[in-house]
Amino acid sequence: MKHLYLMLLFVSTLSVSQESRLTIFSEDGEAFYLFLNSIRQNEEPVVNIAVDYLTNDYYDAKIVFTNESINQIEKKYLMAVDADGNRGEFVYKIKNSNRGRKLRFYSFTPFQSLMPPPEHVPVIHYNAVPLPPIQTITQTTTTTTTGNGDQINIGVGVNTNDTNVGVGIHVNSGITTTTTQTTTTTIGNSTDVVIVEETDCYAMSPSDFNQALASIKSKSFSDSKLTLAKQVTKGNCLTSAQIAQITSLFDFEDTKLEYAKFAYSFCYNPENYWKVNNAFEFESTIEELHAYIESLGF
Repeated sequence: MKHLYLMLLFVSTLSVSQESRLTIFSEDGEAFYLFLNSIRQNEEPVVNIAVDYLTNDYYDAKIVFTNESINQIEKKYLMAVDADGNRGEFVYKIKNSNRGRKLRFYSFTPFQSLMPPPEHVPVIHYNAVPLPPIQTITQTTTTTTTGNGDQINIGVGVNTNDTNVGVGIHVNSGITTTTTQTTTTTIGNSTDVVIVEETDCYAMSPSDFNQALASIKSKSFSDSKLTLAKQVTKGNCLTSAQIAQITSLFDFEDTKLEYAKFAYSFCYNPENYWKVNNAFEFESTIEELHAYIESLGF
């Protein structure tokens, strides 16, 4: 009953103005800080985070990892609405590829179907006030030795009348001291480490896509269809399902494959590119497309 009340409270609170929620998770568990519009959102590093009450359509996002050997990720115009202006939860994952870490679109849940995030995911109301700079402290301990080291002095005295021999030994030990050196590194709202730039894209709206699809269909020759399909794809980001529809318009398997290879770089949700496989007739074509995508290292 308590969980039902919290869920109803969550939905009713958001439904007043229909804000969006942004969820980001690190696929390999590397902790990070999230910046939206140059403002850090989380006080402590996290491996996943949900930021709600987002009212803008787009945000400039930056991911700063606690592991300083990992390059930052900067993504301009991160979507907080879908192609038709609908709000909801946008989930992105930090994916490790052969070309470094990338921030990739993962899923979208319409506002009407939103549920509270899992308990292990920290939820933050969008923070518009800058937080203090991040400080990391590195402590180095060094040991130094001062003095003349261990010295042994021996004195010998001889008395000839009584035949007595005296020996004196004196040891002078070195002095050891320990010093501690502390180094503080500050990561503020802007840093001078390497930033990985990513080109963002926006999914083509269904109405615009249907017009483009009809125009491609109207072409009589395969080459003309392919040329127009590439123009449409290059000028807009398409979903994997939309790319599959265009791929199915071509009569020849090699033309389908050529377009599918071209369109991959412009796909809004490449993690669902398996949907394009349905447009092919032969398993060998699917395998060739898969090998091509693997060679890109995304």
